[in-house]
Amino acid sequence: MFGLFMLIFTVSFIVLIVGLISPRLILRKSENPTRKGILKYVGSIFIISFILATITAPTAEKVSNDNVSLNEEVEDELETATDDESKDNDLSDILEFTGSMTATASEGKITVNIETNALDGALFEVSIIDGNFNVKSDFLEVKDGKIVHDFEIPPEWGPAYFAYNAMFRFNLDEHPQPQHIKDVYGGVGENLTGNLTSENNLNGKNATIEGGTVAYPSEEAVKSHIDNEFNNVIAEMISVSEGVLIDIRPMSGDDWGIVDVIVSDVWYYTPEHEKERFAESVGTAVEKVVINSGKADGSVMVYFKDGYGKELATPKILGGYKIQR
Repeated sequence: MFGLFMLIFTVSFIVLIVGLISPRLILRKSENPTRKGILKYVGSIFIISFILATITAPTAEKVSNDNVSLNEEVEDELETATDDESKDNDLSDILEFTGSMTATASEGKITVNIETNALDGALFEVSIIDGNFNVKSDFLEVKDGKIVHDFEIPPEWGPAYFAYNAMFRFNLDEHPQPQHIKDVYGGVGENLTGNLTSENNLNGKNATIEGGTVAYPSEEAVKSHIDNEFNNVIAEMISVSEGVLIDIRPMSGDDWGIVDVIVSDVWYYTPEHEKERFAESVGTAVEKVVINSGKADGSVMVYFKDGYGKELATPKILGGYKIQR
């Protein structure tokens, strides 16, 4: 109200001045406009508006409170803007998916540990698989940024290396993500970002945490098992040759990168084309067995020798074998 009365006071003051100078400009409908009439009508309005403006004028305390309220309002707006910006940054951090995964093994189980920035309640497909394609898989929820889970391993699976990984998927109807997860990452994961994401078949995205391998139940047990299996395979190859193969062994120490295949004297009575065929087939088989068993990395060189150590066939640089004798 103070503002209204001040406006009336200001206007009436101007009208009063103009009326005192020329009463006819103000009192146009009056037959006898005079300065006395101006003072009577306009002056009354001027005085009354002044009194009312004085009465309704804000006190110093009220002005101070208004200023405080204004300052608080500005601070609230700034805080809200800051919060909104912070929320945008937080959301960006969440959408840029990150995660890591480890696994440990003990008798009868493999334990996987996952750490991720995915929201609590996010559903991960966690899997382990061995070289014989034995698979264990579960759908597990993130809680406090973590997943810890034990996979029970059947006794018949035996010692083996298990690969493990986890997928944050949005394209499985039988295992859909919770609604609050879809609200953030999108119905098909289209809002996901980061190096661990990839497109899915619904034009959205999934995220994958690549784990690694773990020896079950222990590194020693797996190596012992592989050694036994490898030795059995080598022995079987020698056995089925019916005396043609005498031995298969590393040329030096335990380095299976270079292998000597010891052949009986039957070699000397074999036609040249049969020697080439024999060297090719046996050499390839030995190479695959050695590599698949983990005894050597990369290529394996196989040399054929007789019982006295004389070279019978040697590998060529570009493949195949050169018959020496």
